[in-house]
Amino acid sequence: MRRLLIGLGGLFFLLVTFVLVVPLFLPKDAIKQQVIAEVEKAVGWRLRLDGPVSLSLLPGFSLIAERVGLSGEAGADGIEFAKAEKIEFGLAWAGLFGGDIQITQISLQQPDIFLEIAASGSTSWAPRRDLTPAEEAAEILSGELVVEPAAAPQAADTQPQSETQTASASRSVLDRLRIDRVDIADGKLTYHDRRSDQRYDVSALNLTLEAPDLTGDVTLDSTFVWKDLPAGAKGEVTNPLGLIAGDQVPVDITVTLDENTLGVAGEVGIEPLRGQVAVSGTGPSLQRLARLLGSELAVDPGAYSVFTRIEGSGVSASLSDISASAGNLGFDGNVEADLRGDVPSVSGRLVLRDSGLEDLLTLAGQAFPAKGVLSGDVAFAAAGAEPEALLATLNARGALKVRGGEVSGLGLANAMGGDASADVVKDIGLELAFNGLDEPANLRGALSWRGESFTVTGSATPAPLLDGRSAPVSANIKGRKLSAGYNGTVSSAKGLAGAVSVETANLRELMAWMGQKVEAGSGLKNFKASGVMSVAGNNIRFEETRFTLDETSGEANGEIVLAERPVVKARLALSSLVLDPYLSGDGGSGSSGGSGNGSSASSGGGSAPAPRQGNGWSDAPIDFSGLNAADVDFGITTKEIRWQKIKIDESGLSATIRGGVLNANLEKLRLYGGSGTGTVRIDGASALPTVAAALNMSGLNAYPILSDAADFKWIEGTANISLNVTTTGASQRAMVQGLGGDAAFNFADGAIRGINIPRMMRGLSVETLLGWQQASEEKTDFSSFNASFDIANGIATNSDLSLVGPLVRMTGQGTTDMPARTLNWRLEPKVVASLEGQSAKPRDNGAEKKLAGLGVPVVVRGPWDKPQIYPDIAGILENPAEAYKQLENMGGELSKILKGGKPDEQLVDAANDALKRATGGKTQIDVQKVIEGEVDDKEILKAVEDGFGLPSGFLGSFGKKK
Repeated sequence: MRRLLIGLGGLFFLLVTFVLVVPLFLPKDAIKQQVIAEVEKAVGWRLRLDGPVSLSLLPGFSLIAERVGLSGEAGADGIEFAKAEKIEFGLAWAGLFGGDIQITQISLQQPDIFLEIAASGSTSWAPRRDLTPAEEAAEILSGELVVEPAAAPQAADTQPQSETQTASASRSVLDRLRIDRVDIADGKLTYHDRRSDQRYDVSALNLTLEAPDLTGDVTLDSTFVWKDLPAGAKGEVTNPLGLIAGDQVPVDITVTLDENTLGVAGEVGIEPLRGQVAVSGTGPSLQRLARLLGSELAVDPGAYSVFTRIEGSGVSASLSDISASAGNLGFDGNVEADLRGDVPSVSGRLVLRDSGLEDLLTLAGQAFPAKGVLSGDVAFAAAGAEPEALLATLNARGALKVRGGEVSGLGLANAMGGDASADVVKDIGLELAFNGLDEPANLRGALSWRGESFTVTGSATPAPLLDGRSAPVSANIKGRKLSAGYNGTVSSAKGLAGAVSVETANLRELMAWMGQKVEAGSGLKNFKASGVMSVAGNNIRFEETRFTLDETSGEANGEIVLAERPVVKARLALSSLVLDPYLSGDGGSGSSGGSGNGSSASSGGGSAPAPRQGNGWSDAPIDFSGLNAADVDFGITTKEIRWQKIKIDESGLSATIRGGVLNANLEKLRLYGGSGTGTVRIDGASALPTVAAALNMSGLNAYPILSDAADFKWIEGTANISLNVTTTGASQRAMVQGLGGDAAFNFADGAIRGINIPRMMRGLSVETLLGWQQASEEKTDFSSFNASFDIANGIATNSDLSLVGPLVRMTGQGTTDMPARTLNWRLEPKVVASLEGQSAKPRDNGAEKKLAGLGVPVVVRGPWDKPQIYPDIAGILENPAEAYKQLENMGGELSKILKGGKPDEQLVDAANDALKRATGGKTQIDVQKVIEGEVDDKEILKAVEDGFGLPSGFLGSFGKKK
């Protein structure tokens, strides 16, 4: 570029000299051709003069040429690096007589300069011969110019001038040069470096340059358009000849672009570059400035300003008094650079003034409304000639602080149930301290979110993070509702991998606080988990994760794929699985059986008991909406499962959830001394939840499982049970009411507790008047007890009940109304009068064992926890005496005993005990004497009336003889 400028200067001198030596009265066409020939010969550029050329002598010499063009070595193809519609050149008379050459005016109209560097490095302005324009200018002005079209060649032995001689000649030329004024109007300049594809286009260039003395002040004032924006440059340089010669000279230049201003004032020198200058810059928009410089900021922090003093030499440079700001963000500092040696080094210190947190976020591309004060103090050092090397060797120490911070506009309100406070993090107070990039940087502080305060601590090693490698990172957050921590590695390529821990005293409360309210159940309280986790993209893997949830604990391995519907795959090994908090509709952990008194034990948490009616089923909603949260593939093994009073030993199951539907396969079930298999399906995606279950269990200890599962305490023995049922409903009551399917049971070697059927039958004559009642100390032994059921709308219907025992045989049929928790059964027992003769003995071939007793149908009716049991004799409740007469007429071995035979002593004792209990001891009747006829009827009737509180003579109408 310097060569280009000197060449242009040589061209002007050539024109001046040519004016002096060419006869003034030559034809104009001859003058034009002579000018073209001499320019091409002197500077090696091809000159085009398409328009007229005119000379004027008064008041000074002037040359005017129109439609002018210059092309260099590449100009043979017609591409010109400079052209203009019109050039005006003026020369003062005084310079023609050996004094300074004073150019009064150079005026260019619509110049178009195209400076191109090809991929090979050649330039569009390269001359067409070997001599440089500077050498040609020196030759021209030293008197060696030959104006003839064909100049004599230089002698072969003539030595070329040395670089020192050339530079001296060039300086001599410039020393004599004075330029009063240079004007450019509506110019255009294009610079294109094809090696880096850098291109700059300047249009609408208007320039005024005044250099009356090149050893004095040279002033410049220009305007132009760059990137479609108005721009300009103005200022002055003192002694430009001294600057070219290597002196340090004063400069004061201001450049404007759009509304941005850059100023440089001080002293500079070139070859080598050195000086002391003050640099300042201002503008209304840092984002717009970055865009002009080829960068992008996501958001605009606003107005900016910068000021620094630069002092440098060939071996060192320093920036002092640095003061910069963008919006309300500002810093001060200084930088020192050592340029000695092969690897330059840089060091310094930057102090971040108390600045706005919002401006820092904005500068980082995060457009969040924010409050608070940011400050910092950082010292740094680095070495290298390239930015990559400087970053690789950067070492920094210091601290950054945020005080009184608040960040809003986070967009979390919808996810938190519409709570607007979720969009704001308040009371931010953080400090990040670091002591070298290869040492951990430590973070500590506190913040609050949605009314909860948290402490924050953490550490990370910056150097590998900046280099894109894995770096050790730890982070912890602790609050009243949640404590969480991470200790592992992080990298931009591999994500994170390390140990994670989470703990909360009330997971349900935490989820509700985070906008994920869970309605039903009382569980999801204490939760604690720790394990190894890795995150890469949207995939989360966890291994050796030990957890505790409520009373459930175990270990988990699996992965989570985050998507619109997350996918969870896991294998869980549980020490215990307690289902009460999740499957109890009443919010408590007690049995749903109960006694029907409406009470409900609460498991804590302050939740009120769910609504119940007297029969004990809950109306509290059962919420299966959680099944819609994700698609799940679970494999579970557990040492224990507990639900209310039900206890299941070592078990294994697999479960999947797809589209809100749970399918569970009970692969191994150990419970109550037996085992079982089964399947469970829960459809939580439909409007009303649907549950289907198929179970097969064998070898169960009947009494504890029935007592625990349904508070049913009537049966003991070894049980085999099969169940295949479905139901639909949104509460416990609705599901019981909707229950349908079939079931069957077989009990062996057991007993019916609370009732002694043989004894009741033997005491028939007395108990008939009272109605049989349950007695907890009584029971009826059996060797087998079987039944099958059809279930519809929660009502189980049976027609094949069979019970076989040592003293009783019984068949029956009836219904169990589970929604109402009532029984309605008709049983047909056959009993013997005594145990005598009932021992096992061989029977005759083909003979059946015959009971020596009386079969009386028995009705069991009423609430299943306290049913009424009585013989099925018509009118027994309305007219017990008449029913007794019917009983006598039924015959049988027992009635014979009652009518005259010798009664069994046990039978008599049982009758006396029953009568005593029924009357509270008020009736003094010896049943044995009544049977033997030793007491007349009046005494009997009076005793019964007194014992039962009946009016005197009330029983007289019965007409009893004995």
